[in-house]
Amino acid sequence: MHRFKLIVLGTLLAMSAGAGAASSSAGCFCSVVYYDAAGTVVGIRQPAACGDPGWGVVTNKSKVYAGCVM
Repeated sequence: MHRFKLIVLGTLLAMSAGAGAASSSAGCFCSVVYYDAAGTVVGIRQPAACGDPGWGVVTNKSKVYAGCVM
């Protein structure tokens, strides 16, 4: 039983870690908004189905949104 609990816990951790990389997953229709150190939007990347692939620069600070943002 203890081994089963560890397997379930490991699976849940792997799923939550994958959520952070959702924008690069094949099944996700997500957009990523990039911010500078001051919190200003400096770039957007989104699926081609949104009609505009995005603009600006890619930074370390970002937030993933479901669907199109523009």
